Amino acid sequence: MIGAAVLAATLTLTPAGMPADPPPVKTSKNAPSQTGIEPSAYRGKHYRPGQEPYRKCVAQREGRGQYWGTGGNGYYLGTYQMSRPLTRGAVWMMTKELRAVYGDRRGKQIRDRLFDTKPTKWHRFYWDMAFYTVLNWDYAASGAKHWRGGRFHCNPTMTHWGGDR
Repeated sequence: MIGAAVLAATLTLTPAGMPADPPPVKTSKNAPSQTGIEPSAYRGKHYRPGQEPYRKCVAQREGRGQYWGTGGNGYYLGTYQMSRPLTRGAVWMMTKELRAVYGDRRGKQIRDRLFDTKPTKWHRFYWDMAFYTVLNWDYAASGAKHWRGGRFHCNPTMTHWGGDR
């Protein structure tokens, strides 16, 4: 049963590791996908499997896995607690990959919807994509400075994030 589900999921991915049919940009905070520390919904160009413990650590430390949450008096958004300017920059950075995978027209439509939608309403796929795109834009972990500090330390080279073992 699980093998069939994995096979079905594999068949619905593009060669770039992105879903063949992207999720809608906007989703309800009550959707089960919007809360919890789960494997990344994004597996595209900037995704690095070895950085999953780091992503999960940041998601727990910053937003406790609440993709719809806010912190810092509303200045920081989502489970990765990105500022509004950083979310906007991330969307610009994501545009090239969105256009390459989904075509020029559809990629631009997704970009425009991301700009028009409050980030706390983004589907976790786009949050995970934003995180990995910012984190690995120039080279592996080049954007880690955005998530240094906090109440416990997360390091891009960590092998376990401290959650369920």
